[in-house]
Amino acid sequence: MRENLFKPFFLLILLLAAVGSPVFSQGLTVTGTVKDETAAMVPGATILVKGTTVGTNTDASGAFSIRVPDQASILVISAVGYVAQEITVGQKSIIDVTLAPETTQLADLVVIGYGTQKKGDLTAPVSTINTEDMLKRTTATPMEALQGSVPGVQVVASGSPGSSPSVRIRGIGSFNNSNPLYVVDGMFVDDIGFLNPNDIADMSVLKDASGAAIYGVRAANGVVIITTKKGKLNMKTRVTYNGYAGFQLPTNVPKMANGQQFSNYALEWRTPADSGSVRESVARYGGSGLTPSTNTDWYNALLREKALITNQGVDIQGGSDKVTYTAGVNYTYQNGIMDAKNDFRRYNVRLQMEARAFTWMKLGFTSILNNSTTHFPNNEAFLTAYTASPLFPVYDENNVNAFPVKFSNSGLIGRGDPNAISQAYYNFNRLKQFQLLPSIYAEADFWASRLTFRSQLSQLYSSGLRANYIPQRNLGVATLVSNLGSTQERTTNYILDNLLTYRDGIGSHNWTVLLGQSSRQEQWRMTRVSADNVPADEEFWYTRQGTPNSAYYDEDGYRNRGVSFFARGTYDFDNKYLLTATFRADGSSKYQTKWGYFPSVGLGWVMSRENFMKDQKIFDFLKFRGSWGKLGNDGIRPNSGYASVTVGNPGSAIFGSVGNTNGQYIPGYTVNNFFANITWEIVTEWDFGVDFELLKNRLKGSVDYYNRKTNDVALERSFPFGAPNIYGNWASMENSGFDVVLSWNHQIGKLGYQIGGNFSTLKNKVTDIGSLLNIPGGYPEWMAEFPNRIEVGRPIQYFYGYEVAGIYQNQGEIDADPIAVSANAAVPGTVQPGFFKYRDLNGNGVKDDGDRTFLGSYLPKVTYGFNASLTYSHFDLSVVFQGVAGNKIMNLNRGRYVKGQSSLNLDADFYENLWTGPGTTNEYPSAYALSKSWNRPQGASFFVENGAYLRVQNVQVGYNFKVGDKSPVSLRVFATADRPLIFTKYTGFTPEISGIGYDSNVYPVSATYSMGVRATF
Repeated sequence: MRENLFKPFFLLILLLAAVGSPVFSQGLTVTGTVKDETAAMVPGATILVKGTTVGTNTDASGAFSIRVPDQASILVISAVGYVAQEITVGQKSIIDVTLAPETTQLADLVVIGYGTQKKGDLTAPVSTINTEDMLKRTTATPMEALQGSVPGVQVVASGSPGSSPSVRIRGIGSFNNSNPLYVVDGMFVDDIGFLNPNDIADMSVLKDASGAAIYGVRAANGVVIITTKKGKLNMKTRVTYNGYAGFQLPTNVPKMANGQQFSNYALEWRTPADSGSVRESVARYGGSGLTPSTNTDWYNALLREKALITNQGVDIQGGSDKVTYTAGVNYTYQNGIMDAKNDFRRYNVRLQMEARAFTWMKLGFTSILNNSTTHFPNNEAFLTAYTASPLFPVYDENNVNAFPVKFSNSGLIGRGDPNAISQAYYNFNRLKQFQLLPSIYAEADFWASRLTFRSQLSQLYSSGLRANYIPQRNLGVATLVSNLGSTQERTTNYILDNLLTYRDGIGSHNWTVLLGQSSRQEQWRMTRVSADNVPADEEFWYTRQGTPNSAYYDEDGYRNRGVSFFARGTYDFDNKYLLTATFRADGSSKYQTKWGYFPSVGLGWVMSRENFMKDQKIFDFLKFRGSWGKLGNDGIRPNSGYASVTVGNPGSAIFGSVGNTNGQYIPGYTVNNFFANITWEIVTEWDFGVDFELLKNRLKGSVDYYNRKTNDVALERSFPFGAPNIYGNWASMENSGFDVVLSWNHQIGKLGYQIGGNFSTLKNKVTDIGSLLNIPGGYPEWMAEFPNRIEVGRPIQYFYGYEVAGIYQNQGEIDADPIAVSANAAVPGTVQPGFFKYRDLNGNGVKDDGDRTFLGSYLPKVTYGFNASLTYSHFDLSVVFQGVAGNKIMNLNRGRYVKGQSSLNLDADFYENLWTGPGTTNEYPSAYALSKSWNRPQGASFFVENGAYLRVQNVQVGYNFKVGDKSPVSLRVFATADRPLIFTKYTGFTPEISGIGYDSNVYPVSATYSMGVRATF
């Protein structure tokens, strides 16, 4: 299949080579060289005869030769990153040119889909990442380093070693996959946690439909394009070492109630079990009366004081007159702050080479090899550390039945709390991954580099082997057998891209046309097995060594194919009026509707280049732009448009007889002929923005307003009359908001300073769910107590429940409230002083479903970041802040009080603020209230907390050594503090909660302090 795809394009190359070089039969021959400001030759520079299509390029040594009609001819010499020059030939037969670099940042090239474009010519809101700033963050994964840096991009970090953050670009547009598409050197990947940040040369974020439509059905959630580092022609070999080492420290650790406080709280529950556990703790572990001596701080026992993180890498770059090369190796290690086996170790090898086989053709390849090992923690231990009673210790030498470690057991004092340390200890969950991303390409230039053809084959091979082993153990009650779970996954993807690009211009008119074709295949396979009684020695970790468990055997997989055709045209007139138009047709094997069509258009007006703006002194650059486009999301289930048969339905007929004597039981079956034809979700977005530079380019910024509508959102919904739930394209939603970024740069003598900031707003609402009034949901196992809801006009999956208006202070307040009166009339004593007071929203005098309402959304209304930096002589200092506002968090750690059958531990702030009598508090209930059903409603607002925070994200101070005027060595040393401070009202461990905003078992983000060196030879 691949050979057939290549053949027509090689024929096209031969045809173009035969006809693509027009020659003048008469005229003058001009030769010369093109250099840069350092006197280095510039290969690949373009030399055109103005007003004609005659042109050539400099060779690898920067030399050129061109035939011109006459002495009046004007040569236009240009190269990427340099200011173009126009030279009249006259009587000169030799012309040597020195090109000056483009100084304004808006002239820099930006990586866009299948190509590059000058930043000043963009008609879409494309954010480019300063990779030098990104390297100031001590993170194991690249995307985490973007927190607070890119407007419209929310990054929610996780503290678990090696874990990738959750990334949202301009909100949530799907009930399914909402992750952006990552494109690494042309290959589509779902995550870039395998990449070493030091290997990244360019990173661009395509946020709107106009910029991302070139990627069609994969681009609905935005696109992140990454280009890894490459060498340059005529570049001396350069070796760079970049490394740091540091420690992660737990921060914002919740302070829990101590032993005496918990005892007082447990006794307030007024149940024999709770008072009995206090007495049994005293009897077993010491104390007197109802004052136990045991005071276990489970968080202190679970957390390390500090955990190592380090990154060490060496990079080699260089090039001759025909070949460029890059090689890099990197080692990353991150230990977890949980004091158990949880860490991340990654090895990276990157190779790149590009050769000019002919003056008109270059060949190249890149390869990224990644080998990593991750030991995953048992996050249940964090929840247990919050809820477990402090009245029993971590270890108990008198727990004679416990082995292999003498962990204590709360059952010995009449409780059912797990031991958080045993949960963390008896957990071995290791994933070994190997991943290879090779790509090869050929690129040919014709017709004086106006016409370029590029063919690239990119592949991804990934293999993962997970071993989850729990040893034989006893916590003092019963012996539990060992268990081994083994999972193997294999992914094999490829993409074949063929691109034909034509660039040209006449006078003030310039245009570029891209035609492309892409074929892809994605294949994944998974096998999972399990066995009990497997020996503890890792040498015997095979299911055959134990008792295989057939109930846990599973095998799954998929293979998807797609083919695409796309085109993009860009046009500018006199660098003032800009047009970009794209179109992509995507075919997919996933759905019955095989083809989707995704157009986009963008317009720009560089107002500062108009004649009437020449005399004004305010704007150095001012551009207005607007765009519209459509995108697709195929990250939803494949088509289910067929009838299905379910075997074993007890409500169906039975054939045969029952019993060993009379025959075999044969279950019946059900035929489900209800289904929907599924297709990709469709995003339609428009964007209006302005880019500007003021005050001699010192003040720069942009402002965008966007409106993003998603139609055909896929979800599973119910139907009446006994029909089953059906998955289909039933819903739609909308996201809108502003993206704003500003920066100020100035130099005063040796002192340079920079101040910058960005913020984004987001308004998310569901606009259609068909005939349904709402769709209930929530966190698994907690949907009844703490539900969320999908409803037209509201944000997706908003928190839903009762509003708490305060605390009843006395009996008089209870007697004055119709809700409390009706409850006590039905069951006396239901409502007492110290209990929650609820708002009667429907005014009927009864607490019922009509009083439940909107309690907030997990999506921030505002995300922001700001930074400042100073440079003086060889010193530099930078500070970065980031935060969110307007979002809510459902604190399920506290929320578990309402489901506990016995008193669970509570944080010290909660205990110290409990209601103890009239006037003590109007916010917190009494300890006794937490044991009663009145205070356990469905989603009380008391447990929905403010999720806003401001974090000091990064502080770095560095010094750049000057090792002599002619030394080949440059050296930089630096010290960094990542996430050292956070300001928040949230009472949990961390306000960075991924998913849909439920805080349960979250591995917290830690602070990191490190020192590093960067040396170049």
